[in-house]
Amino acid sequence: MTEYNNQKTMRKLVLILSVLILGSELAWAQPRIGPLCGYTPPESEFRDLKLSANYRYYNDQFEDNRDNVNSGSLRASFARFLDAPSFGLSQQATLKLDMTKEAFSYQAEGSANLRAYLEQTNFFLFAGLESQGATTFKNPSVRASAGLGYGRFKDVTALSKALKIQERLLGLKAISAPLPADALFELADTLGRRLEFPDVASLVQRLEEVIEASDFVPEGQLGAVALLRIEEIVNETADEKLCGWELRLGGGYELLDPQGGDRDWLTLASFEYALAPAPRSQFKSSLRFSSSLAPLEDYVLIAQASYSFRISETIDTQASYTFVRTQPKKRSSLDIQSIDLRLTFQVQANLNLALQLEFTLASDFEEWTQGLTITANYDLF
Repeated sequence: MTEYNNQKTMRKLVLILSVLILGSELAWAQPRIGPLCGYTPPESEFRDLKLSANYRYYNDQFEDNRDNVNSGSLRASFARFLDAPSFGLSQQATLKLDMTKEAFSYQAEGSANLRAYLEQTNFFLFAGLESQGATTFKNPSVRASAGLGYGRFKDVTALSKALKIQERLLGLKAISAPLPADALFELADTLGRRLEFPDVASLVQRLEEVIEASDFVPEGQLGAVALLRIEEIVNETADEKLCGWELRLGGGYELLDPQGGDRDWLTLASFEYALAPAPRSQFKSSLRFSSSLAPLEDYVLIAQASYSFRISETIDTQASYTFVRTQPKKRSSLDIQSIDLRLTFQVQANLNLALQLEFTLASDFEEWTQGLTITANYDLF
């Protein structure tokens, strides 16, 4: 009966995620100049750094404080992708800290990979380091890897912002009609070269010149309110858009074993995919497999997928799913599934409040755990 209830709950959650994704795309579909992922920026560098924290204190009615609550958590994540014609760089890191009145725990992982592309192709050789740490580990886990891969990622945030500028100016009636494609691409290329401008005001001035040169500005020049809205979009840091995919096959070696055991040679495989269906949405997924030289006896499989959608300029939604299977040698496997639903309210350009629902099911759980968290997030850049 418990297994049946778990399956029933899982089907309901999957249905909710499907309705959220399909409904948002249909309800907010808007004319655009083509898929965002069809755009290739002058150079592609994606950076994202986020912090979130929450704290709860409760003093019960009993003198022995049996039901007191004093807990908090901190989450941090960092991602950077750099892609050039002949080389690429990937850096990712996450940190989770949890504190209760009884214990303190942490989980951390990070990776850095360098890619060297074969001339005028998407084939590449890669080498990198990966590390994991947790309260339950005796030592940090560190491993080196190398191999062959195919694919590229590109940051299309610039075109997404250009389309948002057009949408905002149409709402203000600062332009009489949607801008032509060449003007939008010029706006995107200009936004992509932001570092070439001495300050934001100079960049906004150049964007103004591009828009006014299109002859779609009824009064001949943009007003102060329109320029202020353009500057707000330029300064946004919480709505990056990434496109592309990447397949890797290779091997590795454990430099440090997390439980202090023997260091092993490893086989590695991974696939990562990112799609920006529209300026308001982002989909990401990944599948990673690592094992010893006996891949069916000792391995770890991690599958992740996430979808985010911006309902309005101040409200965002995100749904994510993670599956982890750990198969220790000569022992039973452990499966962990988690679903995360998040509703975020943007308070300032880099400050937001989030309402989060979390569901987790492991092989030895009787039912799904359920949690509700209210979080403050600060996006550094």
